[in-house]
Amino acid sequence: MKITISTSRNVVLGWDIDVSATAEADQKIAQVEIRVNDLREVQDLPGELESWEQQLTQKGVYPGSNKVEVTVSDQDGNETSAEKRWS
Repeated sequence: MKITISTSRNVVLGWDIDVSATAEADQKIAQVEIRVNDLREVQDLPGELESWEQQLTQKGVYPGSNKVEVTVSDQDGNETSAEKRWS
């Protein structure tokens, strides 16, 4: 499973966060959870997909420390996680 997290400063307030996941070989994406600064923002049950993408707008704090954690589960319940921290 490949997870990508990117962030950009939102001119209004906070940060925009883009998250994507891509399944590999015979995997399918069954569940996605996103946490921003330890608060659950998205818990998505998209079914069994080969790729998935979500944008969260105006999240986190500016200025300050931020953290995004993403956990993706495949159809067999195997989890893959990724984390990004920035200030």
